[in-house]
Amino acid sequence: MPQNVVKIKSRIKSVTGAYKVTSAMKLVSTVKLKQWRNKMLANKEYTNQLNEVVDLLLTFSKNTKSPYLKINTNTTKKLYIIISSTLGLCGSYNNNIFKVSDSKITNEDEAIILGGKGIAHYSKGEFKIIEGFNESYSIQNTTLIRKMSDYLLDKYESGEYSEIHIIYSEYKNSLIFLAKDYQLLPLNHEQEEVNDYPPIMEPSNKELIKTLVPFYVKTALYSKLIESEVCEQGARSNAMENATNNAKDLLDELKIEFNKARQTAITQEITEIVAASKAI
Repeated sequence: MPQNVVKIKSRIKSVTGAYKVTSAMKLVSTVKLKQWRNKMLANKEYTNQLNEVVDLLLTFSKNTKSPYLKINTNTTKKLYIIISSTLGLCGSYNNNIFKVSDSKITNEDEAIILGGKGIAHYSKGEFKIIEGFNESYSIQNTTLIRKMSDYLLDKYESGEYSEIHIIYSEYKNSLIFLAKDYQLLPLNHEQEEVNDYPPIMEPSNKELIKTLVPFYVKTALYSKLIESEVCEQGARSNAMENATNNAKDLLDELKIEFNKARQTAITQEITEIVAASKAI
């Protein structure tokens, strides 16, 4: 058999193996995408209700003094929570996060990086990375989320950071995911003028803010983590679908090429046999 036919056959075998792997990964990512999207939608109702309560509270608390309602002017240092993925093969998911992070974070800022890809990307020391939250990163780790939210509230209340932001992926649909910079603290809700009578705040506006803010921070952090997970699985599913389609197209081309090469080899062998028989 000619060498060209052997090479094509070897390539078909390699591409077939890749096709099986990408098909399996696409199936797994699609199942995970559905699971996490259901969790995100279930959590969305609670998050929206909490945001409405916080909006209402802030609307009628304009004159209330609270460390969570104003930017700390004693420092210009900001804290960013960067949510990246630990696994690869998810297209441009991480690159979009890094583009937003690179455009926002300065040398004096600090960051909490979640996900192995983000840690590897910022390993050169562009800015200070807060340790202690990276190794145990998991959305299902409620202890981690509580620990992180307590850390953020404590540091902001002490005036160490002027602002705290979350850089995550916003879910639009199964094909569109946008990297976003979300300001977590100070509270920055749109406060419209309300002509109605203000609600009765018990025991007081200040106490309600003090009580609600920890719930708000924890919920916001959890919701952004879930949304990022949905985007990651969606990006991986799309990437694996494209890879599977490309592998299928390549297999079709290789099979045609293989048949042509085999036909050429058969024709050549017949020609050689006929020529040899005539020479006898």
